[in-house]
Amino acid sequence: MISSDEQRRMQRKHIFIVNGDPHFLELLRELFQDERYNVTTTNFVPETFDQIEALKPELIIIDLVIGEQAGWELLAQLQDDAVTAKIPVLVTSTNDEYLHIATSNQERYGVDAYVSKPMDIEALLDHVHGLVGQP
Repeated sequence: MISSDEQRRMQRKHIFIVNGDPHFLELLRELFQDERYNVTTTNFVPETFDQIEALKPELIIIDLVIGEQAGWELLAQLQDDAVTAKIPVLVTSTNDEYLHIATSNQERYGVDAYVSKPMDIEALLDHVHGLVGQP
């Protein structure tokens, strides 16, 4: 039998975060777990798309890193798949030009919102709540 705590955990909205910085991933994991979301984090690895496809999270947060193509490739791959294209995507970056490119090419990247780094935590939470609701 499943405990009531486990049932509540299973009903929480799920956020999948992709970022190459393990310290940043841990900060976001703690933030969203404190907000009562289920959280999966990963750095840029070849299996990321397969993980997202299998887990079907309610939101994906991807960091666009200067000089790396992995975030862009993942955005395009998510948009090209009928199942994952429906999942809201929020991108982050220290590079405002990357954020502009990602959000202005909706057909190619499917980005729903962005937050510039360094981040305003309240703005990040507002975007997340707007995209998937509060837990």
